Amino acid sequence: MQRFLHAQRVAMFLLTAAIVVALGIGFWPVTANVYGNPSYSCGSGFLHSSHRWNIDTQTSSDSRIATSTATGTPSAMCPNKVANRRDLALLVVAFGLALGIVAQILLERPRERSYRQTMFANRRVGTTKVRAPVRPRPRQPDESSVQ
Repeated sequence: MQRFLHAQRVAMFLLTAAIVVALGIGFWPVTANVYGNPSYSCGSGFLHSSHRWNIDTQTSSDSRIATSTATGTPSAMCPNKVANRRDLALLVVAFGLALGIVAQILLERPRERSYRQTMFANRRVGTTKVRAPVRPRPRQPDESSVQ
């Protein structure tokens, strides 16, 4: 019995760890090498602003330097990086939840049925009752015939 409890605790710990790791991945800042700024912050997988990317794209499109290793503007580079980070975080959460739920189901310890549960189960089975046929009452002799 202790083995089941320990295994369930480990499964819940791993599920919690997967959620924490996924939140860390999802909220970790993403950087991109864009024109005019080699370490442009795109935001994170869960918190980002495409409006800010569009504004920064207009200001950085004139900042192209011939020796720059940048390959694009913020509105072109950031969406893929942010979406990949978000998708990875969601994948980790889904995988952790699936494993946690399966582990909880498989590690569910068998419980002994109590007297109350047994009686309730039996009562549920016999809920439809058939009425007994009504017997006719024996006739009483009329008092007027007895004198």
